[in-house]
Amino acid sequence: MKKIYLISFILSNFFSYAQLSENFDAAATLPAGWTSFIGTNGIGTAQNWGTSTTRSYSPTNSAFVRYENVTGGPAEDWLITPLVDLTNYTESTLTFYGGQQYTDDYATDYSIRVSTTSATDPLTFEIVSTYAESDFSNVTIPALQPGDLKTVDLSIYDGQQIYIAFVMIQDDGDNWFVDDVNVTGTLSTTNFDNATISFYPNPTKNILNVNSSESITKIEIYSILGNLIKTATASTQIDLTELSSGSYVAKVTATDGRVKTEKVIKI
Repeated sequence: MKKIYLISFILSNFFSYAQLSENFDAAATLPAGWTSFIGTNGIGTAQNWGTSTTRSYSPTNSAFVRYENVTGGPAEDWLITPLVDLTNYTESTLTFYGGQQYTDDYATDYSIRVSTTSATDPLTFEIVSTYAESDFSNVTIPALQPGDLKTVDLSIYDGQQIYIAFVMIQDDGDNWFVDDVNVTGTLSTTNFDNATISFYPNPTKNILNVNSSESITKIEIYSILGNLIKTATASTQIDLTELSSGSYVAKVTATDGRVKTEKVIKI
């Protein structure tokens, strides 16, 4: 009974949310697709965004940038996400865990900014949220805590593609640790109706076929816990031969963004 309920929950809720999820744990450098640069004044070239094991929410790494003692103006350090596609989403939200280093206040300015046009031109970004040092815990608590979670409303960018910047501005200020960056939203496209798409054979021993009157972008197979297991792109079939026997969830996405999910049985 619990398994049936869980599958039902996944079919109705799991696929309503997506877009960006990064915990910086895969490598000791910034993930592929993330970029960093200093501000337009060119000041503060000694330090830039990287990763750190000093403070994080999910073990073991976080994104990290160190303070600099500079002259002629403040140092600006920008960390930019890959392109985030909110084309088919509503109620979009950014969440992340943030922390600083020191207990004294050094007047560091932290902000979240968004651009709809460029990942590298600071002038195209607009500020959507700002923070002071007092808004973040410090290193006297080594790990980032649940209370370090920050939430930023991105709903004004629903239906668009965006870049998100984490910007620290300071002169001999503090550090910034950022972890578990997620952008979520509610899928706004309509689902297929049952007449336009079907899966066969179901149950299946190997190949799962999709019969559809629409062009298919991809087929995805998820475990009943919601973990993505396998993907086939630009195809109307997917091979499940290597999967263990049991229940899975198949998700099909059409070129117009509509989706269809259905429980499938591998025998």
